[in-house]
Amino acid sequence: MEAFLRDVRFAWRGLRRTPGFTLAVVLTLGLALGANTVIFSMVHALTLRPLPFPHGEELVRLYCMQPEQGGVSASEPETAAWAEASGAFNGVVGFHYTPVNRTGGEVPERLNAVRTTPNIFSVVGVAPLAGRLFEAGDAQAGAAPTAVISHALATRLFATAEAAPEQLLWLNGAAVRIAGVLPPGFTLGNSAREIDVWLPLSLRTELEAQGHHHLTVLARLKPGVSLESARLAAAQRIAHLRAGEDAAEDAEPPHGVQVLSWQEEITGRVRPVVFALWGAAAFVLLIACANVANLLLARVVHRRREGAIRSALGASLSHRLSESIAESLLLSLLGGALGLLLALWGTDALSSLVPPALRSIAKPELHLPVLLFASGLCVGVALLLGLVPAIDSSRVALLPLLAGGHGTTGVRHPLRAALVVVQLALALVLLTGAGLLVRTLGHLSEVDLGFRTEGVVSAAVQLPAQRYPDEDARTHAATQLEAALASLPGAQAVGLLREIHLGGSTTSSGIRVEGMDDTGTRRHANHRVASPGAFAALGVPLKSGRLFEATDAKGAPPVALVNETFVRMFLDKKPALGSRLSFDGTHWWTVVGVVGDVRHQELTQPPAPSFYLPMAQAAPAEMHLVVRGTPGPTLAQLRSAVASVDPELPVPALEKLDALVARGRQRHELMLSLLSGLSGLALLLAALGIWGVMSYNVTQRMRELSIRRALGATEGSLIRLVVGAAGKLVGFALLVGLPAAVGLGQAVRSLLYGVTPTDLPTLLGVAALLGAVGLIAAWLPARRAARVDPGLSLRAE
Repeated sequence: MEAFLRDVRFAWRGLRRTPGFTLAVVLTLGLALGANTVIFSMVHALTLRPLPFPHGEELVRLYCMQPEQGGVSASEPETAAWAEASGAFNGVVGFHYTPVNRTGGEVPERLNAVRTTPNIFSVVGVAPLAGRLFEAGDAQAGAAPTAVISHALATRLFATAEAAPEQLLWLNGAAVRIAGVLPPGFTLGNSAREIDVWLPLSLRTELEAQGHHHLTVLARLKPGVSLESARLAAAQRIAHLRAGEDAAEDAEPPHGVQVLSWQEEITGRVRPVVFALWGAAAFVLLIACANVANLLLARVVHRRREGAIRSALGASLSHRLSESIAESLLLSLLGGALGLLLALWGTDALSSLVPPALRSIAKPELHLPVLLFASGLCVGVALLLGLVPAIDSSRVALLPLLAGGHGTTGVRHPLRAALVVVQLALALVLLTGAGLLVRTLGHLSEVDLGFRTEGVVSAAVQLPAQRYPDEDARTHAATQLEAALASLPGAQAVGLLREIHLGGSTTSSGIRVEGMDDTGTRRHANHRVASPGAFAALGVPLKSGRLFEATDAKGAPPVALVNETFVRMFLDKKPALGSRLSFDGTHWWTVVGVVGDVRHQELTQPPAPSFYLPMAQAAPAEMHLVVRGTPGPTLAQLRSAVASVDPELPVPALEKLDALVARGRQRHELMLSLLSGLSGLALLLAALGIWGVMSYNVTQRMRELSIRRALGATEGSLIRLVVGAAGKLVGFALLVGLPAAVGLGQAVRSLLYGVTPTDLPTLLGVAALLGAVGLIAAWLPARRAARVDPGLSLRAE
């Protein structure tokens, strides 16, 4: 140990004598190590950190599978059936998100709420901070209304959590007693919204309720039960629910059931993105290591004579290896310290991108595992960089160096050339990923949304059941709200929708088309409700038939509109107009019009089959106000209009549809910005690498180039000679890097839209860019070599 510390002190003195070399290496390693630490902090937060629940690995999400839409939420009877699969689950929970209005304060406010079966907290494994959590009797008919609230809401309304239990909240016009308060930061993790209020839900088991798929189902597996065993048990319960006693013991429903771990449910969509970024950061680190290795090799060449003298005086190979590792360890630790400072800033920046409701589960932080990862990287880089020059030194003949020769030099040094090829190939991979995302964003900007966003604003309102107990009351309120919106200054078109397009939520219902579902099989489609003016306000085109009219009121024949995808998938060349569909098993709705497809949830998802019901015949409790105008109404104007109908209806915020569309591109833009930064750094390091190798090559071949110039070679021929050597390295890099670039494209396929991983324009463009940068980096030292006076060079030799 004493000898190694002596080597460290010797290496430190050597690095202080070459501040330019030391600064270049520390900056290169600092940027690469910092990027890897930041990305790993996100990887750890999303995939390696256990869920903040007891035995979180036992929590799973259950989906019903449908051929048109894949996994969909469950109905209440299906959730109740799964709860009976006692051999697989220790508890099954059904819940859905719903806003509630709180009154009694200075102004009404809208709170995010969840209606859930009472066992949710026992299944998840959370204890109250104050008061109690739900009991089974809280969901029974006739029970006093109770609620469990978040710590944030409790402290905001009552100053302390301990003061909240037994207090009253006025929610949707009814008094609700607070049973208890949850611990700070509690979240299930699958929602971007912070939940303020939890309310008990009693499951309906009537047959007609099977068509209304709106519940998220969370379950806890029994110890030792696999996901596949749980899937089979859940599928058999659904088969028995649908077929009754006639179902076989091992029966499964036609389209099956899917069971995912809750961790995958929370992080599954972002995992490919995070792992792709981690791979990109690893590539940058490899490029940085190759660059530093080249610098160290060049440093070894300049110090070969010194090393030869020391070897002749008795210094062993192991001693020289120890000195090399000591120097590389110092450089790596200095780079790691710089990288840690950059990571402190980078993790804070990433944390700001995580939705507030997920930060207690997936917030990137510099925890001990992340610091251990960063330390391991530093040690690994130090060993790797320390071995390269030491091995190179061991292969050099001592006698030529002691006699004044140079030993093995030049671009013909295979290790230096290989390092440059690796740098360029890895840079090509990262640039290709960035290029594919640039093309994706270009296609996303051209996506036909099916509706217009310019000048359109939206706001949500919730009609409480106590004040609006039936459809007649809600229909009357909807009519008044639409009239109040139409009177706003500058309003050109107004309407009401149950769910706003690209708003992040949708309702799916099982349907039957008359005369086409003889087997009793239910198909699933998005279930929407709209007022007559909604289509004009959003610019959704009418393709055939008519839109809703004022005469489509309560008591009039039930009518519906369908979109083009519905016609194509469900009607099988049957005329759409006049067809009848049912989603509740008792009423039939006649199709009177076909409207254009609308992208409802994500820009990258194709339009789903959808049907619309008139607001006057199926008015929901929650609805979105839509206003088109130039300029559009302000939030204050919208609140005033709503207050003229009901002063207790809160309007929490005004949303521009342009902002919703921009939010749909946010994930791709974030990925592009991070990948572009990494690929830009990789390209810079690769260019510096080839510039350094060619500069060193020119220095070592100066005698040869001077002789060529003295014998009549032109400047152009000398430049072509040097640049041609670099061109070979670039060519090898393209051969190695292009297949790897296609592999990266496959890894980020879930992020691509309108472009394939083998997109030829992207591959050709990136190859041309890399080739140009590489040749320009080689041209600079080549031009210097071509302009050297051969007489001066030869006399110097």
